[in-house]
Amino acid sequence: MNRMLKVSILIPLYNSEKYIGKTIQSAINQTYPNIEIVIIDDGSTDNSFQLAKQFESGQVKVYHQTNKGASSARNLAFKYSTGDLIQYLDADDLLHPEKIELQVSSYLNYDHQTIISGTWGRFNNDIKDVIWEKQTTNKDYNNPINWLIDSWNGLGMAAMHSWLIPRYLIEKAGPWNESLSLNDDGDFFCRVLLQAESISFVPDSKVYYRSNIKTSLSQLRSDKAIMSELNSYYLYTKHCLAISDSTVLKRALANNYLHFINQYYNTHKHLTKIAEKYFYELEVGKMWPIGSKRFQQLAKIIGYKAALTIRPLLTK
Repeated sequence: MNRMLKVSILIPLYNSEKYIGKTIQSAINQTYPNIEIVIIDDGSTDNSFQLAKQFESGQVKVYHQTNKGASSARNLAFKYSTGDLIQYLDADDLLHPEKIELQVSSYLNYDHQTIISGTWGRFNNDIKDVIWEKQTTNKDYNNPINWLIDSWNGLGMAAMHSWLIPRYLIEKAGPWNESLSLNDDGDFFCRVLLQAESISFVPDSKVYYRSNIKTSLSQLRSDKAIMSELNSYYLYTKHCLAISDSTVLKRALANNYLHFINQYYNTHKHLTKIAEKYFYELEVGKMWPIGSKRFQQLAKIIGYKAALTIRPLLTK
């Protein structure tokens, strides 16, 4: 290639005044020189927008919209971006300074059909205390659908900002689904990975995922959010079965519904009945117990649903 590829770092911002400064600085501190940073404030009611505006420059662009949700903000950021490669970054997470440089170097060995992944770790307040996730999915994949299968079978997951994505793949996959709140990233990256031909894993390309934030969407469990989670699993099924109907894939998809049933059986039984219906539509046999060995052993003795009913007593 005769020119240096441009990378757009897209940040949706909502009421993150405590963290946004460090997040933007981690983007500015990238050793890769050709980047732009596009921030969309999603109607913050604290000082997030004002703090972000302090960083505005030729490299950093800050926009404001009325509150429409993170997916809407990401879609608008993508619209305003001009990069060949896209880096999503939530307003409370951080990038290692060499993250993008290392991933771009890997990408140059492939073409626009390859998505680049990296290592991610959890931290609470100080990145010095980060715990790096060591998981089976931390590897190259010749067929990205196998990454999805491994992930849905509990062998690993990815922080959203661990990926570096060719713009072309996002244009093929389509925008973030703005009707989803919880697990909108799962739906989006499922579609992106299904458009890719391979995954290149760069182990030294690192990102930091901030955990235990009480106001984060992943911590919220409203009825609407839980319904969004279930809908995202149904969309997984729809997206994947349009490409393959292998038994291995269908069992991985079924595992998502089982996780949903395990989590919400005693609190949202009306939704777990829908999940059970979706499970049986995959035609992979009877439901199987997942979770701890203790729970699986109990389910074998008294039955899966009976074990789910009394499981809250086991933790007391």
